[in-house]
Amino acid sequence: MNYSLKITKIFILSLLVTAYQNSLCAFQKEPDVELKARYDSLNEDFNRYFFSSTPSLSAEEFGLSFISEADRLMKDVDKHERPDLYFSVKDIVYYYYTFQKDTIMSFTVLNEMIRESKELGLPRVEVNTLNKKGVEYMVLDAHDSALSNFNKAVYLARQNGFEELLGYTYNSMAIVYQKMFDFQGAMRKFHQALIYLSPKKNLGMVAVVHGNLGGIHSYLQNGDSVIYYADKLQALNKQLNSDRHTSEALGLFMAGSYLIKNYKQALAYADSVAGMIENGRYTGALYNAKYYLSKTMFELGDRDAAYALAKEAVDLVHANGYTRGEIQYVRWLIELDKHFGEYEIALNRSELLAGVLDSLNSLRSEQRLQLLLINNELENRDKDITALNTHLRIDEQRIYYQNLLIVLGGLFSVLLFTAFFVFYRRRVTLQRVLAKEAQSRLLLSQLEPHFVFNAMASIQYYLLEGNNVNLALGYLQKFSRLIRKVLESTRSNLISLQDELDTLNFYLEVHQQRLNHSFTFYFEVDLEDDDYSLLIPPMFVQPFIENAIEYGVKGSGKNEIIVGFCQEGDMLIVTIDDNGPGLGNSHVKSKDHRSQATQITLERIDVLKKLHKREASFSVVNRQDNEGVVTGVRVQLKLPIFNNPI
Repeated sequence: MNYSLKITKIFILSLLVTAYQNSLCAFQKEPDVELKARYDSLNEDFNRYFFSSTPSLSAEEFGLSFISEADRLMKDVDKHERPDLYFSVKDIVYYYYTFQKDTIMSFTVLNEMIRESKELGLPRVEVNTLNKKGVEYMVLDAHDSALSNFNKAVYLARQNGFEELLGYTYNSMAIVYQKMFDFQGAMRKFHQALIYLSPKKNLGMVAVVHGNLGGIHSYLQNGDSVIYYADKLQALNKQLNSDRHTSEALGLFMAGSYLIKNYKQALAYADSVAGMIENGRYTGALYNAKYYLSKTMFELGDRDAAYALAKEAVDLVHANGYTRGEIQYVRWLIELDKHFGEYEIALNRSELLAGVLDSLNSLRSEQRLQLLLINNELENRDKDITALNTHLRIDEQRIYYQNLLIVLGGLFSVLLFTAFFVFYRRRVTLQRVLAKEAQSRLLLSQLEPHFVFNAMASIQYYLLEGNNVNLALGYLQKFSRLIRKVLESTRSNLISLQDELDTLNFYLEVHQQRLNHSFTFYFEVDLEDDDYSLLIPPMFVQPFIENAIEYGVKGSGKNEIIVGFCQEGDMLIVTIDDNGPGLGNSHVKSKDHRSQATQITLERIDVLKKLHKREASFSVVNRQDNEGVVTGVRVQLKLPIFNNPI
């Protein structure tokens, strides 16, 4: 098993067990004595089977007995009166399938829990379940699906003030970014996790986050930052007294000392790490210690010792299947081979390194395939636009010939004219509805090329200027997820508010990374009954967010965009606030572009009014403080809410 995947699975398993233990204490009401006793018995059976070294039953016998008893208990529990007991039983069933590595049934149970928690109005249960679902996808390396579930959990947690769940979710998202080699994204999410994690309640998790941040800076060779996080980890571990954290902190101190060229201090920390390993207390940091010790000995002039240590480090990481570490250590060993004049050995190692790199090329091939699929989708969109234009011309010709037939019919007979006129009015009304519907789809499609080409330009800029293949591939993957969301949204006349929020979040994250995080963004949602499934017309908000990015907050300074959603009866009020220079300070080009977005939106609103007889409007004004100084631009959209698909 790949070493990094093994570590990830161990970490995830600890989270699952912790969440399971917490669920046992989640009863808000005292359940019936009999039901509580049956649950305790089920819990004891679970622990006895999975945590006992010698289980008394076979896997098949235990599974039949356990699932049957769990099903009977769930049928006897009223989930409306005892939701905590009901979902605790569901949790233990989910953990059973997880421990049995039955991925299909694990997802089946999680999907049932999400659906039932929505029906019962239990957002905390829904957030917890979304996190578990995201973790399942994370173990499977399905990064898009994992991040999608974590983002949904973030929305719900923010809406309901579940700060401790936000800390857990951001930490999980950071692990996903770390597995994708997007270290900047991982550091950003780890820092967000620290905002919401309390050292009093989540000391162990806080220590893990600091250790992960130190490891990332070690990989990026930021020596001062490595020592900073090692100090943080060591201070936290005074309360935890964990061998794992002690060894990790010593390893970080050793790496940081080497990176700042304090070689004597690095040797001292290496001796401390070796002492722990010799006592058998913790061996996980052995290969990393040997790697940095090898580099330190080389700098101190003991080249033979450096070579021996480097070879031991390579053998260890190869045995553990730690691909990223193996690449790093083999490159160092090749440098040492060249230093000793062993060029043939260096060549052989280079060929071995090429084989290791092949395992990473599959990921890059997948990213290229995604780009080809996107291009294919864009070509299909162009064909759709052409077809819609043809359809509009045909409708206009039909209306013309129908008018001509009416005029000719009126010459023959007033009665015939009257009868034909009634037929004409009905037919024309139908054709106009169809024409307006096609026009609405055409205008929506016309928004997409401009939107997509801007995003493609962002990718080109990132690839040319960033000069980092791994980050570029991560950015491309974000862009592919965004394109898929946009294409899915524009296939329907109406989409759910949740889907619109997902699309806007992906869109803002892409631009945020393109602009080196020169701005922040927030969503503020205030809905009746927290109903994210309400239906609205798609892609009304995106053009104004694009204007806010390009002509409001793009540049230096503490820039931010706040997107608010507020329900007033059967209308959704959307506000887009930025702290840019305002309308009066915009350049001519930005005015032209803003007017283009305004014209497109006016046309779509006109189609919406004529086609569905629903009101919609928008306004764009400067924001001002108490002294009349312009502090940015506010766009307010009023969109109709639909209860049923059209």
